Amino acid sequence: MQEQDLIERQKKALNLAREGHLEAALDTINQAVRDYKSSSLSYFIKGRIHDELLEYEASVASYKECLSRDKNNKKAKFYLGLALLTLEQFDEGCRYYEARHEIEKLKKFGAIKKWFPKSSRGKVLIWAEQGIGDEIMFLQLIRHLEEFHHEFYLECDKRLHGVLETNYPWLNVISRGTNIIPTEFEYQFPVGDLLRHFHKKIPEIFPLTLKANDVSEVNLSLEKYIKRGVSLVGMSWLSMNAEYGLRRSRPVDSLCKHLNPENTAIVNLQYLVPNEDIEKLRSLGFDVIDQFDCYNDINSVFALISKCNKIITIDNSVAHFAGALGIETELWLPALQNWRWGLESDKSYWYPNLSIKHF
Repeated sequence: MQEQDLIERQKKALNLAREGHLEAALDTINQAVRDYKSSSLSYFIKGRIHDELLEYEASVASYKECLSRDKNNKKAKFYLGLALLTLEQFDEGCRYYEARHEIEKLKKFGAIKKWFPKSSRGKVLIWAEQGIGDEIMFLQLIRHLEEFHHEFYLECDKRLHGVLETNYPWLNVISRGTNIIPTEFEYQFPVGDLLRHFHKKIPEIFPLTLKANDVSEVNLSLEKYIKRGVSLVGMSWLSMNAEYGLRRSRPVDSLCKHLNPENTAIVNLQYLVPNEDIEKLRSLGFDVIDQFDCYNDINSVFALISKCNKIITIDNSVAHFAGALGIETELWLPALQNWRWGLESDKSYWYPNLSIKHF
């Protein structure tokens, strides 16, 4: 009977949270915690609600209570890591962030030893993980590997191959999907571990910017606007992230209210863009450059961004591309923060050219 009562309270708290009634959800789960102190799941739910309320110190405490009752709870470790990273407590946060390998099934090349900065000399495979924007973000720290006398091989999303080969000539760049023979390497690590190894050097990444390859089709498509002195504004407004996409996305017209169509052309950087969104921009009087495949042709996307006067985007890969290219960027975020962008600042420690705004 008590077990069923606990389950019902946990379900009620989760449903209230999904409906946006966060304070009521927190009250409900707090009552469950008081009455059933041994439940690790209640503390996990409590941590997730605190995350939604932006109460990250409280969520850290809740996840730790969960782990004190269930030390192998992978999701609690993962979300604890995210909360600590949001608070910029990188040492402890990176340790718990390791749980992403189990949650997201990122384990690869398990037979090869893990590389650490103190490892002896050898061939090292750095393998891609998470999304294409994450790859670019973590690679902001890769230059710190140059001080180590190893032979580094970087596996990447094949769409990034051209850009990365241009910018990191000292790396051996391999497209994901290439047949990699594990026995050829002494060491391996996922690209996200660059944060673990070099987070103390984050302030030093500011001067680093990537270069886009020259793409003749991009030059031709923008030439008439550049000659006329028209301001080119690159835009992206939708996220396809399965968990947070709806929360991150914005109506296209909400991002261009302060732009003047008489002297501004919109460069579409959005993939899988609905036709009605492009027509909406045109109905507002904007010329729209929209002939590029913004999902597969990342070389052209980088070239487009590099020619823009400004980028306006939500939290997706375009934010990372523009940030890494050093282009002035307006990044629109929902209230619920992603650890990558910090907690209170209107600037990013990854990309100093980003100006963070909230909706």
